[in-house]
Amino acid sequence: MIELEIQRCERCGTSAFPDRLWCPGCGAEELRHVAAGPGRVEEETTLRRSAEPIRLGTVRLDSGPLIIARLADGTGAGTQVRLDRTAERTIWARATPD
Repeated sequence: MIELEIQRCERCGTSAFPDRLWCPGCGAEELRHVAAGPGRVEEETTLRRSAEPIRLGTVRLDSGPLIIARLADGTGAGTQVRLDRTAERTIWARATPD
């Protein structure tokens, strides 16, 4: 697993995901990649169209962005998580201690 990165504006501090060309807060082009940091699962759902159900959650990062991720075992609405991605770019939310 690879730690997920988001963009942060060096001018106003706004965080963004997915990557952008300009800051959504101030329009600056000075964006750099930083670790996504912790977040909390706001909502969850299960897709049952495949042989194996897929659990997805909406994660609000402490830095602001809202990201949809696959939920690892032990995660659900209200769970504090960290986000990782696979080499295939699948984003996973994994529970962390509060």
